[in-house]
Amino acid sequence: MDKNLIEINGLDVFYGKKRAVKNINLNFRKGETVLIAGRNGAGKSTFLRALGQLILPDNGSVNYYDLSKKKIGIITDKMSMFENLTLEEGIKFHTEIFGIEKFDHTILDHLGMDMKRKISALSSGERAIYHLSLLISQKPELLLIDEVFYLVDPYIRDIFIETLIGLLDGSNTTIIMVNHTFADTGRIPERVIIMDEGEIIIDEERETLLSKVKKISSDMPEPVDLPVFFSRNTPFGSEYFIFPFEKEMVKDKNLYVEDIGLNDIIKAFLGGRYVNKRD
Repeated sequence: MDKNLIEINGLDVFYGKKRAVKNINLNFRKGETVLIAGRNGAGKSTFLRALGQLILPDNGSVNYYDLSKKKIGIITDKMSMFENLTLEEGIKFHTEIFGIEKFDHTILDHLGMDMKRKISALSSGERAIYHLSLLISQKPELLLIDEVFYLVDPYIRDIFIETLIGLLDGSNTTIIMVNHTFADTGRIPERVIIMDEGEIIIDEERETLLSKVKKISSDMPEPVDLPVFFSRNTPFGSEYFIFPFEKEMVKDKNLYVEDIGLNDIIKAFLGGRYVNKRD
């Protein structure tokens, strides 16, 4: 887990005059699972596509260590997979290109997918699971997943997630995913990155982030001596989200401190960024 798989140095990506990704410097380790979150337009998908070399950076570099391009898999919400081929033909083409000796049909058989259907006739969810099956067959060392969970119904989503967990258990694959449905995927990531306006604003190990963010419920005004990054009013009083939290901050104070899950933590950070932008 200590060995770097990817090193990003000074990464900039522009769309016209808009700087979508701003001077990102990061490392990703072999075998880690990472969630990238952020508001719409934060630069998440652009960053992921630069990682997968689907787009070239305007400045900086993305360097791989001991990683063949044939071992990189990318699933996006704008999938284009040989639309006029049947599922069977797509599998044959993929296995020939990547030199795959045996394709595992387990997931597709489980869903009862007809191999004679055209790829273009698949639903969004079926396309996502079909694409995942293709990529897993090449035993990827890096799997990039860009906003596909919202495409699939709850049943297929469960299969998709269980397949990812199985991949993690059986290999040392690095999985980096951009996602908005945190409640479904919250058990997967070991590391959480939050982006805003093309920059990294949070980069923490999951357990560290859970320990650093707390919610305080109170009917008192906002505690000015605490690092509140987001607050909201509820029918039962006010809630204040604290980061970074330390126990000494609330010592001898009559405050109710609550642990919160990853889903609520990310929503609070996003809410805080929207409030700051509005103000």
